[in-house]
Amino acid sequence: MKVLIVAGLPDCVIEGTYDKYIGVDRGSLFLIKQGIPVDLAVGDFDSVDQKEYERIVQDTKALIKLPAEKDETDLEVALDYVLEHFSKAELTIMGALGGRLDHLLTNVFLVQRPKYQSLAPHITLFDQQNLVRYLLPGKHQLPKIERYKYIGFVQMGSEDTLAIEGAKYPLKPEENFSPIYASNEFTSSQMTVSLERGMVMVIYSGDGRKF
Repeated sequence: MKVLIVAGLPDCVIEGTYDKYIGVDRGSLFLIKQGIPVDLAVGDFDSVDQKEYERIVQDTKALIKLPAEKDETDLEVALDYVLEHFSKAELTIMGALGGRLDHLLTNVFLVQRPKYQSLAPHITLFDQQNLVRYLLPGKHQLPKIERYKYIGFVQMGSEDTLAIEGAKYPLKPEENFSPIYASNEFTSSQMTVSLERGMVMVIYSGDGRKF
């Protein structure tokens, strides 16, 4: 199963089709305006006016209205729903990488929370310029994606175990000197990345041109 979560207002287009569409706050309105059926709308909806909110209520199959003051973010509640109903789904998240820096960092590091770690290898976040995925311990083959020239790595509890092969800048575990490695490049159609513990965030990056 493939699930798309649209959080906020994405700066890129929806590619392909999904089995379920979930809108987070204003992301619900984005889906509706694209003529896409919304299976679930989640949020406190403080980013829409009353008329827009009424449209969301009318045009979604289910809605979870949250209070403005809460311990979890709107996106976390959407992820909780996915965990409960579609725990094995491939999950794509749009609209979570731009805007406020505190929101961006919260979104990309959510997978470090124990309850979301099972979702980590099945999550892709993307916007106009970046695509983010997560790797758990083991050996992984990463495909080259033409629209993204660069690839970076953020070690999340896996320092000193990251290895990169088949890249412009290869890395051996014993050569690790930083938790973050930016601006690497593919030398062929794929590269091999391995780690022994923790998690690695993989960031594909392009020059910002629209798809």
